[in-house]
Amino acid sequence: MADRRDGGDRRQGAIRDERRLGDRRESHRVPIRVEVKEENKHWVDHEGNVAIGGIYFAKPLDLPTGAVVKLRFDLPGLDKRIEVKAEVVEITAVGKPSEIGTRVRFTDLDLRSELLIARFLDQNPEA
Repeated sequence: MADRRDGGDRRQGAIRDERRLGDRRESHRVPIRVEVKEENKHWVDHEGNVAIGGIYFAKPLDLPTGAVVKLRFDLPGLDKRIEVKAEVVEITAVGKPSEIGTRVRFTDLDLRSELLIARFLDQNPEA
């Protein structure tokens, strides 16, 4: 009984584990059209949600974790097309467990493009 009264919060481990699962984004996301290209394949159009570090596709892409792809997308209102390499980092449930999607992380985003994405996100508040 004494060990139960040590003052420590036994829930901390559960909270930490929850942060490892699901949504770990650092900024809000805004829906955009994204073209995805796997090596030696054609560009394929998808709906995605862009954030500072990458894109989340609500419909899972037919790619394994670790796959490297090229992405290109326009930022509406900024007249700028961004082309960037990305890595599939997770096939995951974000939000509700029934919402399975693919999360990709930008791997070679230049500073100018990152700033343009940040401006785009600022101009388009969370939906």
